[in-house]
Amino acid sequence: MKKVIAIFAALICLLGASAGAKNLYDRHWQPGEYAPEITGEDTARYAALWEQVLALSAGTVVREANEAETLAVQYEKYLQMGEVPERFFDDVGAYTWAVGLPDEAAISQEAAYAIACAALMEQYDLQPEELAHYWPHYSYVTADPQQPVWQIDFICYDGTCTRVATVALYARDGSVQGVRYGETVG
Repeated sequence: MKKVIAIFAALICLLGASAGAKNLYDRHWQPGEYAPEITGEDTARYAALWEQVLALSAGTVVREANEAETLAVQYEKYLQMGEVPERFFDDVGAYTWAVGLPDEAAISQEAAYAIACAALMEQYDLQPEELAHYWPHYSYVTADPQQPVWQIDFICYDGTCTRVATVALYARDGSVQGVRYGETVG
């Protein structure tokens, strides 16, 4: 349990560290402006990548902590938090996040993973071999109930990576809201 709390605290610190920055994302788009094209071949490639991540991350602290931090657990923790402060970013404006749960109109986690991987590969020239060292931590953010967002934090589970990545996707159409790929904290 302590490990789960430590991982969750680290994620909050990463979010807080970016809040002092001018922009929330390295690159930001409005709904529908940027959506990597995912072909059937791509879908198979991302499914194979996910299987590789599952195999390589077995038994790691990062994976165990993130598997325990389900969307339902995140939602319950959010309900107990109280008021979340508003922050202002040049790219997204005034921002107060809120945790929610996906509905039937949201794209699936599997689709979100494929789109997020494609965006990281396109925007930062990352290769699948590099992405195989990242465990995806999913959050469903409903700061704007009309535009909920899948936020996927890619966390290195084996100590081989020096950066973390975040991809936010508009949950209704799967287009990319923003991407960030930066140095790790600590």
